[in-house]
Amino acid sequence: MDWDEFSNRPVWEYELKLEPSELKLGHFVRKMNRPWQETDFPLQGVLVDSLEIKRWFQEHCSWVIVDLDRSPNKYRPARYRAPQPSGNGEAEDSHAIQILRRSPINQLTLTRAINEYQRLDRQAEELIKQIELSGPMDVPTAARTVDHVAEAMEENPAALVWLTRIKRQDRYTAQHCINVAILCMGLAVGLEWSRKEIREVGLAGLLHDLGKVKVDGEILRKPGRLTVTEFNEVKEHCRYGYEMLLEDELVSRNVAEAVLCHHEQPDGKGYPQGLTGAAIPPMARLVAVVDAYDAITSNRSYDPARSHHEALGILWKRRGAQFDTHTVESLIRFMGWVTPGTLVVLNTGQLAVVLESPSQRGLRPLVALLTRNGEDWELGLSVDLDSEESKQSTRPLGIEQVLPDGHQGIDIGKLSEQMAAARAGP
Repeated sequence: MDWDEFSNRPVWEYELKLEPSELKLGHFVRKMNRPWQETDFPLQGVLVDSLEIKRWFQEHCSWVIVDLDRSPNKYRPARYRAPQPSGNGEAEDSHAIQILRRSPINQLTLTRAINEYQRLDRQAEELIKQIELSGPMDVPTAARTVDHVAEAMEENPAALVWLTRIKRQDRYTAQHCINVAILCMGLAVGLEWSRKEIREVGLAGLLHDLGKVKVDGEILRKPGRLTVTEFNEVKEHCRYGYEMLLEDELVSRNVAEAVLCHHEQPDGKGYPQGLTGAAIPPMARLVAVVDAYDAITSNRSYDPARSHHEALGILWKRRGAQFDTHTVESLIRFMGWVTPGTLVVLNTGQLAVVLESPSQRGLRPLVALLTRNGEDWELGLSVDLDSEESKQSTRPLGIEQVLPDGHQGIDIGKLSEQMAAARAGP
């Protein structure tokens, strides 16, 4: 993932991808969609300090990347701006996209979230079984289950997102569908979509890989690179799922099209239709980004799990080409630098799991230390990395590294059960 080695910040904090018409005098252009060698500008970039330079970009480029750290003018277009602080000094935490930063993880919220997760888990397994046996899909029950989760998302978003860190390779298909459904609904809430759209995108997330049950399992489990023929067969899962959903009159067109188009790309190199840009349905764009995020952070037969930070970095680099730019940037703001359930190494060498991370804390969240108990891990003391005691010590506690889900066999599912079973504190 791209980090600034001097400020220890992710580059998305100060890089903006703009249309040339959005450029302002005082912006520093670091990159554009044509080689610097074809211009008279220096290879390290150029300061837009005249109308002539601005006009050149408008006439010769379809996009530019501005480095705000090197720009005297810090102007951001509206889509990049965080809401302004309120009168009481609170920053953008009140904005919908920051819903995870305002949501606590405790015994009560986690217990409720586990109930909804297990309900969704049972439904995903039942759907897969029904399709494998060539029986009719019980889509109405699946839709009702998604409705329950959507309601829970408004009350317990952080606890539900925490549960998406449960990654067991032997149950990848069902868990992936569950995780995508939950994260799609969470992001849709953050984007302030309507309740109907939130439920539809949740159902699309749950059913997005439906068509894979018609793909040869040996191909899906193959550890090495697929042949062209094998990959072409895998790509058909989008059409298979779409056709199955079209047979059910209770499934909305939005859901069916999201399933069909979730592997389309803004640059036209996706499948199955090679759609570009705005031709890709909004729900499909959202499912595509969330699908990729959960897949990258999961252990698959051909690729080990990457960390939360690595996943965000990969999505960031591929925005505008493989993934919709606005959706990638929205997911990054929604999830934050460290998200509930993220495994981390502190600068003391201790392992911990993130509980809460308000946006103003950056990389100083509330964490629970992890301790070994035989082959298992247990939740230990909660530590506030942003406490005055921590910040004023000779060696302030901080995060050294963000780890992949499942690191050293740490099972978020078991940790969740421990927390839910623990007695509430005084």
